[in-house]
Amino acid sequence: MGSATKSPVSAGCLKSFDAGEGLEMSAALIRERALSDDILVAPGVYDMMSLLLANRHGFGAHYLSGYWNAAATMGEPDLSIAGYRDFITPFARMAEKSTAPLIADADTGFGSLASLDHCVRGYQRAGIAAIQLEDQPFPKKCGHFDGVPVVPAAEMCARIKVAVEAREEGDMVIIARTDACGAEGLASAIDRLHSYAEAGADWLFLEAPPSREDMAHAAGSLELPLMINAAHGGKTPILKPSEYQALGVSVVIYPAGAPLSASAAAEKFFTGLTQDDANPNGEDWFEFSEMNELMGKERIEELQKRFGSA
Repeated sequence: MGSATKSPVSAGCLKSFDAGEGLEMSAALIRERALSDDILVAPGVYDMMSLLLANRHGFGAHYLSGYWNAAATMGEPDLSIAGYRDFITPFARMAEKSTAPLIADADTGFGSLASLDHCVRGYQRAGIAAIQLEDQPFPKKCGHFDGVPVVPAAEMCARIKVAVEAREEGDMVIIARTDACGAEGLASAIDRLHSYAEAGADWLFLEAPPSREDMAHAAGSLELPLMINAAHGGKTPILKPSEYQALGVSVVIYPAGAPLSASAAAEKFFTGLTQDDANPNGEDWFEFSEMNELMGKERIEELQKRFGSA
């Protein structure tokens, strides 16, 4: 954000917010945090259990990924198979339970500019604090796949202007992502981000930069907060939050860490079961009682005791 000299990560970037404060307060909080000296760290949550677990750790935000939403709810790849309704339904449910502001993927806006207008209004009604839009054509693909195309910058600028207008008096953060780093090079990607800032974007998202040097150069070239996608298995180096912060990055998302970890654990159990090993002692597992606590079992049972279970 004009400088690559941020202070080390502090507990401030992990402070949670009161879900009762509502969208405007949550959006204001992440706006403030993205402009502070502390990097805003947002782990990816992809279902209700991962969200409840993330709630316990007091992150400054949670990230809702289109890739992992399509994978978790549909078993489909991130190739524009999932539509607006496939996104907003689980995202709205998560907004009800999240104790941190939600940053949510909205792909290209799901079709026409009218579809984008509808999407922005729907996300804002659902309580999403920040919406992410990208400069790919429709249909789009995961930004860490090979051969990712981009639309002309003017077309993306129109999307941003529609999103800003659709937000009306709300405070939802508009994040403009460029996928031009691979297709056109870093210089073109930075030029695009400057244009997107002029069009009204609040934060800028450089997707799939392949090196630390590229991230530092982009951060030093831009005035608005820069967001980076630390996607495990993708094209961008996976660093500690403090290392991204030292490069000048303001916001970092880790969308793949939790689902890939959970998938590895499930695969280990399934493989063991085929070999007659049911892990009877639950070694390296989350406790069943802890899961019940996480979901608020005791609160519901106490309510039933006081008022009956009918």
